[in-house]
Amino acid sequence: MKTLAIIAEYNPFHNGHLYQLSEAKEITKADYVIVAMSGNFVQRGEPAIIDKWARTEMALNAGADLIIEIPFVFSTQDANGFAFGGIKLLDSLNIVDYLCFGCENSERNILFPISDFLTNEPPEFINLLKENSKKGFEYPRSRSKALCEYHKIFGINNLKNISSSKLQKILLSPNNILAFEYIKHLLNLNSDIQPIPIKRILADYHEKIINGNISSATSIRNEIFNNLKYSSLLSQNINSKVKSTIPYSAYQTLTKELKEGRAPISLNSYEQHIIATLRSMPTENISYIQGVNEGLENRIKKAALKSTNIDILLKSIKTRRYTLTKIKRIILHVVMGLLKEDTMVFNNSGPLYIRLLGFSKKGKILLNLIKKKSSLPIITKLSAFTKSAYSSDKDISNSSLRMIHYDILSTDLYSLGYKKESKRVARTDFTNKIIKKND
Repeated sequence: MKTLAIIAEYNPFHNGHLYQLSEAKEITKADYVIVAMSGNFVQRGEPAIIDKWARTEMALNAGADLIIEIPFVFSTQDANGFAFGGIKLLDSLNIVDYLCFGCENSERNILFPISDFLTNEPPEFINLLKENSKKGFEYPRSRSKALCEYHKIFGINNLKNISSSKLQKILLSPNNILAFEYIKHLLNLNSDIQPIPIKRILADYHEKIINGNISSATSIRNEIFNNLKYSSLLSQNINSKVKSTIPYSAYQTLTKELKEGRAPISLNSYEQHIIATLRSMPTENISYIQGVNEGLENRIKKAALKSTNIDILLKSIKTRRYTLTKIKRIILHVVMGLLKEDTMVFNNSGPLYIRLLGFSKKGKILLNLIKKKSSLPIITKLSAFTKSAYSSDKDISNSSLRMIHYDILSTDLYSLGYKKESKRVARTDFTNKIIKKND
């Protein structure tokens, strides 16, 4: 029996994801598929366009067998924190054989040496990284420049024939960045999980306009937001474009969410709440939030007092060092009250539970295996988990409850963005059922 795993957001699930899933099954000959998926908020610091239960349904209908949730405190971190949370969660299951992930460059003879280098960064590279950071570049670009400079001076094992221009392009490609982090954390954990890179086809990660049957999630979301207007139903124009980019079963789920008033969700859905929170929070308190460094709290506070909408707010805070994506993550963490000290504890421990979102008939077999082999508790009923956590080891229970607190709070916040007012109730993490696919 072989099991492959995928770390994903499925925001929303589209034909590119279906291709990756099919290729992964074909390459690994795996019998089962586990997906570790972001919850209601994703790595770019935004809400998912549809909630985690709808996206779980999409994944199960496309052929996944078991869906588990990456806790909020990891799913909204940078590439390093996101990858660590997903890898540590999957490794703790003790049943995963392969990790498959999409990337712009799937050449193992390039990905693996770079990942290995980043796992054991030499002092000379660290010094170059500090020098580039002082120039005001955001971290990925600083790291890319430092690594290219190091390679030019000292050379990196098994990468002697690669040019600096090609190396820089590889280092800055979005999915490659995640690929390096996945492999790096597998190495750090000395995991038995085998990484399997799969080359992305056709659509570019940053593509903003739908261009063919395989298009980026960004372009699909843009199409929905740009054409939906004020109706809860998709227009014919959206039907023809969006429908061609996602599997039919996923399209059915999407239209159901729209009709029932739970979608689409964007950061603009919380615009007034975000600005009000930033205006009312003392500047010093902002400085304690995850991601806030170098006096950024002052810039955030000043922008909040002057901004009248979310776009103005983000542009007012953005600098060359702080990209829009990083700013959005920080703003989300401020609204959620995610503290640096909590994040430090979580990044030391990794996920402390396995939150089950859904499973197929085959997935039930996986669930039984995980119960036997995993060292982490499995959450099938949230109320039972929180009750048992109070009676377990104090240090572990406090951290577990704190971690799950952010998951629950994030769902409560997310529900405020639903289009239909009657849907905006809180504590749906306790009331929504696990998604089961019986056929």
